[in-house]
This record gives sequence, structure tokens and C-alpha cells, in this order.
Amino acid sequence: MLREFVNDFSKGCKYIASNMESSCQIENTDVFLLLSSLRLLIPPLKVLSAAMWQVAQRRDVLDYEMLGDFVKLVTDTVPDLLSAKQRGKLLLRRRAKVILELCRSAETANTLHVQPHLERIRPPGYSGSGDAEVDAEEAIFVELIPTLLKDPAEREHFYQEVFPAEYDLSYDVDMQLLVWEFLSKLERLLPVPGLRHG
Repeated sequence: MLREFVNDFSKGCKYIASNMESSCQIENTDVFLLLSSLRLLIPPLKVLSAAMWQVAQRRDVLDYEMLGDFVKLVTDTVPDLLSAKQRGKLLLRRRAKVILELCRSAETANTLHVQPHLERIRPPGYSGSGDAEVDAEEAIFVELIPTLLKDPAEREHFYQEVFPAEYDLSYDVDMQLLVWEFLSKLERLLPVPGLRHG
């Protein structure tokens, strides 16, 4: 249900943005109507923000895709909301947790399941995150995954020794802090609806 809500919200944002671009050139009344339409997005955006915070708190890896889509949608719309480092870290860490969860199971630790997620880290034409530290973390992670997929002994060692130290609780807490900062900045952007906004 939440996934459908996110998809519908995303479609609504794209529709309003595309109409805003074409209508802004026509008349000022069209701009007023579109700004009124944007105000209608505030309550669902707040609901989505609360849901995304729940995803981060629960550390529900299965919903991290949705969290990443939400972060990407918002930061594509408002690029200055997060720095390149914050955005890059948040998206990478969320994707890394999904990939590492896939690699953990023998049933999904294969190129068929993992490759589409790796391609989202570095899609065709990708020129970097804009932050050297994030780019280095991406490179290390992307190089690690083929080893985990090809070598079951190395994968077992990784999940027993490396994963608990580098990718478990502290990694999740760091990601939660990034989500909290993202949602806090988003909340400050949104006007509080009052009687005059009705």
C-alpha cells in the first residue's frame, strides 16, 4: 500500500512540475493555480516523510528501495536540500544494505538478483556523486560485490567478520542520522498550512 502511495505521489509531482513548466509561460492565473496545486502536495508529503522515517527506524531493508526513490525524487526536485556528500552517502548506504542483504542468502547471491541494484549505484553516464569520499566508498563497495558472489567461503567470512564490524549497527545508525537530517530539512521547507492557505 505504501509503495503505491509513493508511486502515485511521484506521478502527481511529475505531472504538476511538467504543467508548471508549460503553464508558467501562459498567464499569471495559471501560475497561481499551480502553486495552489503544490500546496495540496504538502499533507501527503508529510505523511510520506513520516513513513520514510519509520522505514529508517525499523531498518526494514525490503522498504529501502522506496526510501531511496523518495530521497531521489525530493533531491532531484530540490537539489540544494542535501550536500553532494549527504545525498551520495544516503543513497549509497541504502543501496548497499539492499545489495548486502541479497548477497547474504545463497538463493539471491547471484548476478541476476544483484546486478540491477549495482547498476543503480553507477548507472550508465554516471560521472560520480560530486564528493570524493563518497566516490571512493562506492568504488570499494562495487569491487567487493563480485567477490561475495563468486566465492562462498569469502562470503561466509565477510558476513561473520567484516559485516558486523563495518555494515551492521553503526552503518544503520549513520544512515538513520542522514535520513533524519534529510527529513528535517524537508520539513523546514514545507509551510505550515493555516486558515489562509485553505
